[in-house]
Amino acid sequence: MTLKPLILCPSARLARSIQNDIAKQQIEAQKSQWLSPEVQTLSQWLDRIIEEGLLTGEIVAQSSPYALSVFNEQLLWEEVITQSLKKNAFGELFDVSGLAKAAMEANRYVVAWHLHVPREHQAEESRQFMLWQHAFQTRCGELNALESVRYLDWQLSHLANVSSALPSRIEFAGFDQTAPQEKRLRDILMQRGVEVADYITTASEPAQTHHVGLEHGDAECRAAVAWAAQYLNEHPKATIAIVTPRLSEIRNQLADLLDDVFYPESVRPSLAAMPRRYNFSLGTPLAQQPVIQAALNLLRLVTAYRLAYADVSAMLLSPFWSASQQEADARALLDAKMREKLPMQFTLAHFIEFVQRQHDDGLNLAQLLHDLKSVIAAIPTKAVYASQWGSLLDGLLDHLRWPGERNISSLEYQAMNAWQKALQQLAQLDVLGKRISANQAVAYLQQICTNQVFQPETEQVPVIQILGIMEGLSQPVDAIWCMHMNDHVWPPPARPNPLLPAFIQRLAGLPNADDSVQATFAATIHQRLLHSARELIFSSSRTEGESQLRASPLMQNIPVLNSELPLAETLAEQLSAKTHETLAHETLAHIDDHMAPIVNEGEHVSGGTGLLKAQAVCPAWAFYQYRLGAKALKVPTSGLDNITRGSLVHDVLERFWRQRHFADLRDMSVDDFTKALTQAVTLTLEAFVSENDVASPAILELEHERLFKLVGDWLKFEKERGVVFKIVGCEVTKVVQICGIEVTLKIDRIHQLESVGLEFIDYKTGQTPKTKNWGEDRITEPQLPIYASFYPDNTHPVAGIYFGMVKTADHEFSGVGEDNFETEQAKRKPTFTQNFVDWQHLLNHWKTSIEEIALELRAGEAATCFNDEADLMYCEVTTLLRLPERQLQFERFQGSDAQGGIV
Repeated sequence: MTLKPLILCPSARLARSIQNDIAKQQIEAQKSQWLSPEVQTLSQWLDRIIEEGLLTGEIVAQSSPYALSVFNEQLLWEEVITQSLKKNAFGELFDVSGLAKAAMEANRYVVAWHLHVPREHQAEESRQFMLWQHAFQTRCGELNALESVRYLDWQLSHLANVSSALPSRIEFAGFDQTAPQEKRLRDILMQRGVEVADYITTASEPAQTHHVGLEHGDAECRAAVAWAAQYLNEHPKATIAIVTPRLSEIRNQLADLLDDVFYPESVRPSLAAMPRRYNFSLGTPLAQQPVIQAALNLLRLVTAYRLAYADVSAMLLSPFWSASQQEADARALLDAKMREKLPMQFTLAHFIEFVQRQHDDGLNLAQLLHDLKSVIAAIPTKAVYASQWGSLLDGLLDHLRWPGERNISSLEYQAMNAWQKALQQLAQLDVLGKRISANQAVAYLQQICTNQVFQPETEQVPVIQILGIMEGLSQPVDAIWCMHMNDHVWPPPARPNPLLPAFIQRLAGLPNADDSVQATFAATIHQRLLHSARELIFSSSRTEGESQLRASPLMQNIPVLNSELPLAETLAEQLSAKTHETLAHETLAHIDDHMAPIVNEGEHVSGGTGLLKAQAVCPAWAFYQYRLGAKALKVPTSGLDNITRGSLVHDVLERFWRQRHFADLRDMSVDDFTKALTQAVTLTLEAFVSENDVASPAILELEHERLFKLVGDWLKFEKERGVVFKIVGCEVTKVVQICGIEVTLKIDRIHQLESVGLEFIDYKTGQTPKTKNWGEDRITEPQLPIYASFYPDNTHPVAGIYFGMVKTADHEFSGVGEDNFETEQAKRKPTFTQNFVDWQHLLNHWKTSIEEIALELRAGEAATCFNDEADLMYCEVTTLLRLPERQLQFERFQGSDAQGGIV
């Protein structure tokens, strides 16, 4: 019998912590060598004992069952349930994955707690579960496999009989709830002469406790982080913990706040992966690690029948494959072109053809093309066993040069090691005896990586541990903040399994069976917490949304702390907190950055009338989008987006009006009209298809029908309106100078009335633009006023400007013209015309207002200011305007001004 003691833990995290604690204690005692106990998880130790029994022959290998992984068990339950639901007319409507998880839990309870459900007490759900369980165990027998709960029973039965030497003493650490199988294990160990004890992780004396009530959950998170910062500032050598029963919900919020308070420099990309001295007990899904996301995206790329542009876009911008550094710029340009030229979904072959065309047109994509073509030749076309897919998928990633050219970080290295374990789990699907296709293998691997928790090793000894409330510490810490102590959260609400009778679960005292079980469990956790630190603060929320909340009943005898607590601030809030001279941040300085460089003589600024509109709405919009050339990437749609469909309407109308006037429309026969319109629509779509590949033949056929109906109705409206005109030009382009700013006008239509005056028409297929601002000093819809002010010469006066609203209903010309001033001033429509003496007065106003905007642009005015945020609807650079940050600064300055501070 070995003399080395053993400590068993429920989790690998706790086992590592205990090992570290023991080593630290021995080092602090200045010992150079010591006999350290083995610290393992229960499953690790039992697996080792069984393996030794198999090696020595005490356990017959032929009779040894295969232990199903959790993922295998889930799939096997899904198989059984799916087969059962085939007889149900509504079987396709059931959540098979959810039913499988409920069945797994019910089966674990039935086996571990030896439950018996009498037939007379079986509801329909229980009867169905019993049928599934029988079918499941039959399948397990066929596969010589056992699910985890029955495999543990099998291990325990052999532990009682094998003659392998056991430790003289085994201590159990962190087992808050002792399940029947764990009790059986202790009994077996004691029968075999092993001394069984509990490993003490708590202090003998309870903590000094307080309870604080805060306004809401966000305030609890902020208060906990502020407390941690203050406590460690006062006690630099202390170790503390933040505990919550809602860790999975607030993990990211806590991590962001901790970074903003303790590691603000990590906001810099080069320092994003810097070591932290806080540690979360709850890891994140492996699939969320960027290097693993890239691997999964790449495998989907080469195995999926159709690709989604979003997945391909993420892949192109990923640094984890192919020539990610040498071709980074070219791949970014390819991404932008793909969004414009390809549909939402396409095949890999289609995408490679597109990449080849872009490469031929000058983009340096040689390595990308080579890697994509080489991987296509390596993709298996037949279904094979899961154990073969591990090497096959690794081979595909090798062809794609994953994980890229750059050196990987420690975190990425650990994630790649976890990836190999995920591939091993995939190989374990062989026990189910199925061949699977490439896309099935990738889908299973995605599920495995989503279910597999990734917990990287902390480079530094953690000073702050963030734990779920059910996770124990390896030893007491100096102080703990325990959040979310509200009665609807803690004790946790009962959640009996829906497939077993509730009264049987209550009688057996199963976990989550009823409120009394939950209360007993919560009280046990509560006592552990009370003995896990010298100081302990519990917090609860008073509100959640519009609901009023109450504290947990476990808070009844805990003294309430009524003092005002500081709340941690985000980095943005810290940087905007310069409100008083005495509180001003010494390292911050305000810079008046609303002025951009002036527009020099002869300097070209692109944008046309849109440039002046952006300047009028928000000068910063004009600066970023037009002077600097920033723009939003296009988001492909299924079929044709609204902008494209609107452009097609413009093109059809241009083709129809070529060499035609109103008289031609008026005198056309129905057949001639139909023929002319059909020809215009057909030529428009043919030209579109020659330049784009985003629409299928079926969509183009529907678009042909839509354009014929929509434009046909509009032309009939114009014919019935009866205003006689001659077309001067369609899609007319003219370059004009406005106070030294070169502006290119592109006018949808100019026609001449019988009175010789010109009218400018701009077609719109969406909402009617607001024209009220045409009478204001700052014209935020200046397109048509610019046409009227700067296009005409002295020969042809301007008679009116109108938006032609080409819509499925309510066709109209919305605008203003000389005719509007024939009515007496007080009765004129639109209302803004009442402020002007005559038509010429309005034209002069437009010219003056637009020139002032142009002069402002030329002088470099680029402030972020606007009257209505809705006017920024079509702004492509709202991210650069930093509106949330500016709103935060405004609120801070308003608050300081109200208190007599400096704004």
